[in-house]
Amino acid sequence: MSPVAARDTSRRLLVAESDPGVRHLLLYRLTMDGFDVVEVAEPSTVTDKLSVEQPDMVLLEVAADRDLEVLVELRKLTDAGVIALLPSNGDHDAATVLDLGADDCVARPLNLTSLVSRVRAVLRRTRSEPTRWLTFGSLEIDMTSRRVAVAGRPVELTASEFDLLAYLATHENQVFTREQLLTAVWQSSADWQQPATVTEHMRRLRARLEDDPAHPRWLLTARGVGYRFAP
Repeated sequence: MSPVAARDTSRRLLVAESDPGVRHLLLYRLTMDGFDVVEVAEPSTVTDKLSVEQPDMVLLEVAADRDLEVLVELRKLTDAGVIALLPSNGDHDAATVLDLGADDCVARPLNLTSLVSRVRAVLRRTRSEPTRWLTFGSLEIDMTSRRVAVAGRPVELTASEFDLLAYLATHENQVFTREQLLTAVWQSSADWQQPATVTEHMRRLRARLEDDPAHPRWLLTARGVGYRFAP
């Protein structure tokens, strides 16, 4: 397994979606596909985030006339790609949003596999597609084949272990509680699954990846809070 870059150059996506369930699914799937995702709960505020987040693409919910106004404003403020997320009732059709500047559009119910393909296609047209490798010193993560190696040595991980590692690695230095990781990685909550699940998976990850699990290099504990990934 040979790294192709010193560091992942994943593109930043700004997801503006009011439905928390849809927003969570988008965040989870796009993150697992190697993208750096920032979420906004109210589409009308997305323009306020542009200068701070500097996204390479915006996924914008278009469900009301005011959302069309946001789309027009986006085209004035940024050259980032824009994909419109349309309602299922057809109040705003594809022709309308494309004429107003969207690079593509997807109607609900969302097909996440198709959406990810459309994101990549728009990125290819606007900017280069992100590399699918994450490299942190001797630790290499292949987001496409879901393989991991340390110093060239393949490391066997379960699906959940890989998902946990990938989520933390794509949000480096961000501290997550066990409850937040249950939601993001397992799509569960403390009401349905024990937070200790995260602790056990972290223990296994450290045993497989770290030279000294008692003094980890990458998978760190934020005492009294949760976990973070250190590059």
